[in-house]
Amino acid sequence: MHPANLFFEIVVVLLLLATAAPFVSGQPYDYPMANLSTRWVNNAAMLKHNSYTDGSAVRAIVLRSQKQLPGISFAAGFFCAPPCQSFLFAVFIVYTNSGAGITLSVNGMAQVIWSANRASLVGENATIELTGDGNLVLHEANGRLVWSSNTSVQLVAGMEITEHGNLVLFDQRNATVWQSFDHPTDVLVPGQSLLQGMKLRANTSTTNWTESKLYMTVLPDGLYGYVGSKPPQLYYTYLVDTNKSRKDPTRVTFTNGSLNIFLQSTQAGKPEAIIALPEAKSIQYIRLEYDGHLRLYEWSDEKWTMVSDVIKKYPDDCAFPTVCGEYGICAGGQCICPLQTNTSSGYFHPVDERKANLGCAPMNPISCQEKQNHQFLTLTDVSYFDGSQTIANAKNREDCKQDCLKNCSCRAVMFRYDQNVSDGECQLVTEVFSLQSIQPEIIHYNSTAYLKVQLTASSSAPKQTSSSAPTQKKSYKIKTILGSTVAAIITLVLVVIVGIYVQMRRKYLEIDEELDFDILPGMPMRFSFQKLRECTEDFS
Repeated sequence: MHPANLFFEIVVVLLLLATAAPFVSGQPYDYPMANLSTRWVNNAAMLKHNSYTDGSAVRAIVLRSQKQLPGISFAAGFFCAPPCQSFLFAVFIVYTNSGAGITLSVNGMAQVIWSANRASLVGENATIELTGDGNLVLHEANGRLVWSSNTSVQLVAGMEITEHGNLVLFDQRNATVWQSFDHPTDVLVPGQSLLQGMKLRANTSTTNWTESKLYMTVLPDGLYGYVGSKPPQLYYTYLVDTNKSRKDPTRVTFTNGSLNIFLQSTQAGKPEAIIALPEAKSIQYIRLEYDGHLRLYEWSDEKWTMVSDVIKKYPDDCAFPTVCGEYGICAGGQCICPLQTNTSSGYFHPVDERKANLGCAPMNPISCQEKQNHQFLTLTDVSYFDGSQTIANAKNREDCKQDCLKNCSCRAVMFRYDQNVSDGECQLVTEVFSLQSIQPEIIHYNSTAYLKVQLTASSSAPKQTSSSAPTQKKSYKIKTILGSTVAAIITLVLVVIVGIYVQMRRKYLEIDEELDFDILPGMPMRFSFQKLRECTEDFS
């Protein structure tokens, strides 16, 4: 073959390969959609899966890759946290390679952004099924129904995971019938809104996926953070001006660089308030975490990094409601139990001696049948995170304490005042979470906490309220009886000791009288008393 022809053919082949390369590399390897009557079994041998070095694992049923691979992808399927014995049906963010295979097991741990069954995890061989009538259902391996989308009569045509991480059931017109964005758990992703009445609920811990008592919700005038109790206790607010007529519900939308609070339903409308956030350089998400913080995370340098703490509490993290657990006092970032004296607590003990942040528990549970034995442990310069629910007609501490003593469900009194102790704010607390030590000269107010405690028959404490008088009298009687008994025992012991001493001394004197005197020269002979009796015939 002529060299010129050979060169021409080589050039043509290279051009064809170069032209075809984009089509080859652009082939979709993801699997973002599913049809009706599809069933998946939670088994590593049957699903695309990956295990991570922290002990977690994922098994995907649908996956949507981003435009550039390798990189971040959204998937739905089964997720387990270490020790990986039970699973969530969840939407999660994973790292995928150029073939859309889930990888990067060391630093790229999957991040759960939505889950269906936090309260009831499933095991191996559980199933998720998109039924023929359009219902998405989760069953345990034994057939027990765990969760359902309840969409069997809504003409669902299929399911997909979107590029924003929204799991959607759609109809034949491609309209949304059901979506995970309408049922948030503890996470918001860009483009997702928290509508008025919706809640973000934190996990109990990093490995316990059940809902904790902490939640954030949207009310007509802004964003609120609560601890779920009766009544709920407020720990965060971001308020907006609502002095305008409107009918549409308020919503908070996560966008690039901000959380926007809208009072109108139009997405293009101007937000009433903006909570500034760092602008995204990659994929981000916001999570309400078990400690009450609302944190922003971002994918950076092939790992997840916390880039912002959205909630700022004054003066520090001690103002968060669960930082030291129930009844725990946070002081300079350290947790301690309430003390009866400067060194000991007769009323509370740590839940775990080695984990002070887990809180404290009363030595004696409060009993409504023994209200006469209720008393207060006074904690000066101790404050509480929730000051929203005050009693209008109670302005001094004694009125506050009496109101609490009359209400058995009351567990503590928080009394706060500026300068005049007779003109303060009173709050009754039915469930006591973390307390905080304060410095009045810095925060410019005074605060005292009065914790209700249950006295036992042998307990003794300074009289603080009129209701404690019977207990004080009882303690006084017990002390009197114990004192008299101890004194009698001591007196008896002393009498015995003195008697023994006198008898022994008499014996030694008698012995001394009989020794040595009969051998001294010039001394008259000495006779014993018994000898004299014999010689005198008993002195007759």
